[in-house]
Amino acid sequence: MASLNGLFHHFYNEHVQMDLIETRRNSWLVRFIVEEILKYVHSADKRFSINKESIGSFHSYTKVFEADEFDFSVVFDTGMTHQWLHLHQTPFYDFDRKTKKVIHSQNSLPRMLLKFPLLVNTSVQKWKPEGLNEGPNCVTLGDFIVPISVKRQFKTLVCAAVDHIIKARICSHQVIVENLNDSPAITIIIKQLEGDSISIDMAPMLKVQLPFQSEMRWQPDFGWPIPGAKWPSSEKVEHMFAIGINLVTTDPLYWKLSFATCERELLKNIDKDGSCRKKSLRIMKRLRELSWCPKEVTDGLTSYHLINILFLECDRYPEDHQWRMRLIGERIISMLERLLEHIRRKHLPQYFNRQRNLFVKKSHQSLDKAGIEIKQLIENPGKYLKKKYK
Repeated sequence: MASLNGLFHHFYNEHVQMDLIETRRNSWLVRFIVEEILKYVHSADKRFSINKESIGSFHSYTKVFEADEFDFSVVFDTGMTHQWLHLHQTPFYDFDRKTKKVIHSQNSLPRMLLKFPLLVNTSVQKWKPEGLNEGPNCVTLGDFIVPISVKRQFKTLVCAAVDHIIKARICSHQVIVENLNDSPAITIIIKQLEGDSISIDMAPMLKVQLPFQSEMRWQPDFGWPIPGAKWPSSEKVEHMFAIGINLVTTDPLYWKLSFATCERELLKNIDKDGSCRKKSLRIMKRLRELSWCPKEVTDGLTSYHLINILFLECDRYPEDHQWRMRLIGERIISMLERLLEHIRRKHLPQYFNRQRNLFVKKSHQSLDKAGIEIKQLIENPGKYLKKKYK
């Protein structure tokens, strides 16, 4: 086991660690540009917060190799304290695929599993005196706030902010706003004069802080926390309850549940005792990038899958002494065996929502190819690592 630990530590030093100078430079540049964009966006539509929530792998210190991807949530203030009841009302709207517009409908919007409409009738009244929801700034239809409308409004303002930054010569780099896609985020690319391009994802989020647990019959049963589980601590669980569940835009008409803030907080201080949880995750993430599922494969294994594998492994091995650095090889192999079993069954539950299968919509062929690589590593780690990464 000592030699296996040495192999993984060597791989980490050679292929996982990020360059400190590049990381600081890119982080400063991103922070500067994002703050300038949000100042402009907030001045144009104060429903979008000037503050940001830093999420994703860079801000949870699980990014690997290059500081080239940064994720942020931008809160859209509805002016309401929402409850699950507001997600179980019936809207009468639809999405016209030809015109790409949200339209009134004679038929009610069908109910979907874990995707919801959101009632905001009191917010509409609050926005009226200031004209915040008029004309092209309107993000509602009737008493419902429409995800695609919020996303489009945000993109319009981000594009205007980038134009302002360029014309005012606030930034000397080329900044490009990409077209909308199925992701909740608006993607911004910074083309550097020196170094690789940087990608920034900024996702509008409704900070509704919905409760995990309720006696209401219409609330989903997330299966978290598991009764009697030793991890995370009761204090951390209470912290997750206080954060709650938020909403992001993916589908044009439905809001999707977001656990991104909870995931960030769960990773925070996870290795305060010097354990190997994050280091293990980063090693697996880099292996995924290099061999199991390269960037050109978009329908296979993702780093988000690996984060959930880590959380599930922490459920099984809740004690800090089970994650001592000298056990890193054992923990990685254990997580890979768990991952391989989920790949075989084509089912991986989301840690915070056990109803959701994270392998839905993923290519079975891509997952199986990753599974072949993972199996080879499990069977002979030394041979695999030496052959692949001399």
